Amino acid sequence: MNEEKKGKMVSGGCGPDFEVADFPEPPRDLTPRKLFAILGPAVIALGGTIGGGEWLVGPSLFVKWGLTLLWITTISSLLQTFLNLEMARYTLYTGEPVTVGFMRLAPGKAFWGWLFTVVGFLERGLPGWALGAATALAAFQLGKIPGAPDKGTVIVWGYVIFASCVILVSLGRRIERTLEWANWIMMFVVLAGLLILDIFIVPGSVWLEGLVGFVSFGSIPKGVDLLLLGALVGYSAYGGFGNNAITNWYRDKGYGMGGKVGYIPAAIGGKMIHVSPVGKVAMPTEKNVSSWKGWWKILSIDQWVVFYFGAMLGMFLPGILYCGVLPRGEALPSWGIAASTASGLILKLGNFGWFLALFFGFWIMYSTAVSNVDLVVRQATDMLWFASPGVRRFSKEDIRRIYYLLLIVFIIWGLSFVNITLPLIIFAISANIANLTMALSAILTIRLNRKFLPKEFRPAVWREVILVLNLIFFGFFFGVFLLNRFFGLKF
Repeated sequence: MNEEKKGKMVSGGCGPDFEVADFPEPPRDLTPRKLFAILGPAVIALGGTIGGGEWLVGPSLFVKWGLTLLWITTISSLLQTFLNLEMARYTLYTGEPVTVGFMRLAPGKAFWGWLFTVVGFLERGLPGWALGAATALAAFQLGKIPGAPDKGTVIVWGYVIFASCVILVSLGRRIERTLEWANWIMMFVVLAGLLILDIFIVPGSVWLEGLVGFVSFGSIPKGVDLLLLGALVGYSAYGGFGNNAITNWYRDKGYGMGGKVGYIPAAIGGKMIHVSPVGKVAMPTEKNVSSWKGWWKILSIDQWVVFYFGAMLGMFLPGILYCGVLPRGEALPSWGIAASTASGLILKLGNFGWFLALFFGFWIMYSTAVSNVDLVVRQATDMLWFASPGVRRFSKEDIRRIYYLLLIVFIIWGLSFVNITLPLIIFAISANIANLTMALSAILTIRLNRKFLPKEFRPAVWREVILVLNLIFFGFFFGVFLLNRFFGLKF
C-alpha cells in the first residue's frame, strides 16, 4: 500500500485517491436464514451460468460428440471460481467493482474503460440468449420445433423478450436485489425440475457417461467443431464479462467496503442513492483484519457452494437430458435448438414432455438474457461514473439516469443484430470472446491486488499461480478460435 496522504486519503494509482475508513462488521453466527439473506450475487451469476452454454452449446457438442467433453466444464468452472474470488478480493477491500479497479492501472482509465466497454458489448450485447429463449416461445406458438422458414416468428419473440428484460431491471428498490430474487426462483425451479426429470427419464448408463466425462481430461474427439468447443470453454460456468460483473453485484449487495459506497437503485420502486465514484480502503488494524476474514468467509461460501457447485450441476443435468432423449451423433436444429429436447421428451412423456422441454428451455435462456442485459449496462455505468465528473454533473448525481440511458443504447445495439445470423453462431462467437476477457482479467487482477492491497489482504502466491493458469487456459482457446476462424485450423 502506498503511504497515506492528507490524513484520510490513500493514493489510487491512475485514478483518484481512496478515502480511508474501517471495514463494516460482517454478519456473524451464520444460520441458514442469515446465509440466505446475505448470499445472492453468485445466484445472479448462476442464472446466467445455466444458460446458453448449458442449453445450447453443451448439448450441441454432447449429442454429436459425447459427454466426454464435460472435462472442459470441470476445469473452466474451477478456474473461474478462483478468478471470481480474486477479483472480488479487490471489491471487498475497496468497494469498487473490479473493472473500475482495472482503470486505475497503466495505461489509464480511458484505455481500459473503452476496451472493456467494447468487449462487453461484443461479448454480451449480441442477442443469442434472447433468440434462444425465443425459439422455445416460437415452438409453443407453432406447435413444432422452429426451422429456417420460421425465422421471422423467432425474431419477433426475440424483440418481446428484450423488452421484458428492460421492464424487469426497472422494478424494485435496488436492481441487484430484483435480479437476486428472480434468479433464486428460476434456478430452484429449473435445477429441481431437471433433476427430477433426469432421474425418471435418463438411463443410468448416460449418468455414468456424464460423471466419467467430468474427469476425462484432454479428450477431444477428432473433427469436433472448434467454434463450439471454444464456446464450451468460455461459457461453462459464467465466463468473461459476466465474471467481472459479479464484483458489481457484490458492491451493490454491500459486501465489505461495498456497504459504504452505494448501489444502483431501480427506476420503479427505487430512490436516488448517492453512489461514491471512488472506493474506500481500510488500514490493516486487528479489527479490520478480523472483519475482512468474516467477509471473505461469506464470499467463499457464495462462490464455492452456489457458483461452483451450481455451475457443475447446471452443465451436467441438461447435458445428460439431451443425450438421454435424442439420437446420438446428430446435429441439433439451428433455429430451434433451445426447443430440440422436446422432440425426444414427447416420445417419452407425450404432450407433457413437449411442455416441460419448452418450459425449461425458455426459463434457462431467459434468466441468462436478463442478467446479461444488466451486467453490460451496469459495468459501463460504473466505469463512466468513476471516470467522468462531467457525467456525474449531467446526471445530477443520480446514477439511475446513466444506467437507463445506457440501457436504451444496449437494447438498440442488441436488436440491430437480431437478424444477422443463427442464434447458436451468435452465441458461440460471444463465448469465444469471453475467453479473451477472462485471460486478460486474470493477469490484470494480479497487478491490481499487488498494487493496492496491503500484504494482510493480498492472496497467497499459489492463488496467483492459478490466475496465471486462467491466462494460459482461456488464452489458449481464444488463440484456437482465431486460428480456426482466419486460418482454418482443425483438430
